[in-house]
Amino acid sequence: MTILQNYTPETTGAVCINSASLQQMVSLLPMELFYGVVEQSSVGISITDPKANILYCNTAFCRLTGYKRGELQYRNHNILASKQTPKSRYQAMWHQLTQHQPWTGRLINKRKDGSLYLAEVTVTPVLNTDSQITHFLGMHRDISDQFALEQRVHNQKAMIEAVLDAAPTAIAVLNEFNQVVLDNLTYKTLRTDLRGIEPFLALEFTPGQQRPDRDLLWPLTIRGRQRWFSINIQPLFELNEEAGLYFGEGKRPCSLLMITDQTERRQQMEQSRLEQLRVQVEEQTLFSAIRETLDVAMIQTQAPLNMLQAALRLESDTDSRAAIAINTALQVGREAMKRLEQYRPAMKTEAPSHFGLVRLFGDLHDMQVLRLEHLDVLMQIDIATDLPRLFMQRTRLLTGLCLLFERACQAVTGQAAAQLKLCAYQNEQELCLEVHDSGTAPVITATHRLLQPHPTENGDKRNDTMELSFVQNIVNDHRGVIEVETSDLGGSCIRLRLPLCTIIREDKK
Repeated sequence: MTILQNYTPETTGAVCINSASLQQMVSLLPMELFYGVVEQSSVGISITDPKANILYCNTAFCRLTGYKRGELQYRNHNILASKQTPKSRYQAMWHQLTQHQPWTGRLINKRKDGSLYLAEVTVTPVLNTDSQITHFLGMHRDISDQFALEQRVHNQKAMIEAVLDAAPTAIAVLNEFNQVVLDNLTYKTLRTDLRGIEPFLALEFTPGQQRPDRDLLWPLTIRGRQRWFSINIQPLFELNEEAGLYFGEGKRPCSLLMITDQTERRQQMEQSRLEQLRVQVEEQTLFSAIRETLDVAMIQTQAPLNMLQAALRLESDTDSRAAIAINTALQVGREAMKRLEQYRPAMKTEAPSHFGLVRLFGDLHDMQVLRLEHLDVLMQIDIATDLPRLFMQRTRLLTGLCLLFERACQAVTGQAAAQLKLCAYQNEQELCLEVHDSGTAPVITATHRLLQPHPTENGDKRNDTMELSFVQNIVNDHRGVIEVETSDLGGSCIRLRLPLCTIIREDKK
């Protein structure tokens, strides 16, 4: 170690003792202390001549390489070299050392037993007063375990990123300032589709202030198409990287945000809801048709029974054969009437609910869209924007509108450039619902407005009695009026006028 005492070079990075204060400090310490520090250091230290021949190595260096001190002295440092290290690495090292600059890098070295280890090596040139390299000071450290840990962390990170990128859910980690610190490919793609806007901002969701309902779906229009997303958020804690918090808790709150595209699920739910609604409408239509048919049969049966009852009153001899026959006929007729009454299905009771006409007309359109395409009919929907929410039997009203819509479709069957129109608006204290068609105009006289029966697909004349009877019952229950007039489309317009006081109730929600 005494060979370093007289070196006073000024080259930056080289080993030197050219400071007066440093020389004074060194002079106060015994040289044995310097030797002891180097010898007992846990870092492998070696000193070589300019040709890299080893002149000195400490105990840690011997322990690291597996060689004894005598086996290394005067041997070239390439005794530790392995063929695993690229030549370009050594060339870069020597190029920097010849520039009188220290070099730090990683080399794959070989121990005496042939085993390999990854060494982090720092080589510093030692210069004399003429700035000539006289020795090299080398420090070696085995970082094989550290490298293995780094690779393990890197591999785990790569696998986690691959799993996250393969996930169909948009995943992001937000810090306490709601800034994205980590996101997967799906989240990046969604942000790109939103032209750089963070998805949770586009959904008007504020992490930390809102706790999303997992069953709630959030609408978002992307490239002109409405999509639906669910949001889930979980709290996380990130270890603080600031040195001042090393001995403290050092945890910062984060949030794991998961945004899942539920558009397909929403469509399936909507399709299921429409199918269920279609079944309910068809059920009400069928029950209404059966009730209407039985009512007609009962009325037609009641007429001859009334005649028999009148004939019985005219018969003076109640024991005559004629009277007995009339009584028998009356009894059979009354039993038949009772059976008809028993077989007359009761309409299912529907509780009134709050709903908007936009959604109601949307359901009507979606339920009839296939028929509209089949008939090649242009349909218009005109709903005033200031209409209140209604409080009435929704499915019943939808059924009535479906029946009027069915009648309108029959009116335009086979017509070129056929048109249908649904309208809803408020006229003073009444809600007006209109169904227009471009078919045959109604026959309007001074006292009557009559709807012409329309042919069915089989060519038979269609009877509109049941449809109008069903709708009339709805209107009557709400003290409303049905009007029939010529439509601006050239066909008929059926208008339902319902007093607002009978169909509106304060929505507590």
